[in-house]
Amino acid sequence: VTSEGVCIFLDVALRNMGKDPTERPFTLKITGGTSGDVAGNAIKILNRDYGENAKIVGIVDHKGCCEDPSGLDLTELMRLVNNELSLEHFDESKLSSDGKFWSRDNPEGVVMCDSMHNRLQTDAFLPAGGLPNTIRTDNWEAFLTEDGSPSAPLIVEAANIFIEQQARVKLTEKGVLIVKDSSANKCGVICSAMEIIAHLL
Repeated sequence: VTSEGVCIFLDVALRNMGKDPTERPFTLKITGGTSGDVAGNAIKILNRDYGENAKIVGIVDHKGCCEDPSGLDLTELMRLVNNELSLEHFDESKLSSDGKFWSRDNPEGVVMCDSMHNRLQTDAFLPAGGLPNTIRTDNWEAFLTEDGSPSAPLIVEAANIFIEQQARVKLTEKGVLIVKDSSANKCGVICSAMEIIAHLL
């Protein structure tokens, strides 16, 4: 339910930016991997609603990071999601010549994994996992490209407090549309509250 709500916010925001996700491809980067609840279910929903229009060009989890400017193979991502497998199990033969898997088993891989959400330029960013305050007042500028524009003009915060409040303000001033966590993932919270109320009756 959380992921359904997040994807609805993503859909509405993209449309308000003049990008109908059912009519044209859009690019996306995601933190929280294929074995994660929110990210995994979001991938299922993106595949269901938009098919090949949803081009996930980067995704990172606790084991590694998969990147492909042509869009990661959705069938392969779905295989990992359905089997609750982490990204280290991604079949690298499914990557394009420009694609890459970075493992957290080595120092370079750790750097590339931890910077993926900043480095890749996409239409939208979906933080669906990660440490609290990953984007902070002391590092928010890393989310900008060399010309000062944001690496993604839209952020839908599926993960709680992924962005520190003052960093949100700074990114908003740079033109980023941010759907805050307390809105983006509220569908799951509301349903959980209803389940508790129903149990108490």
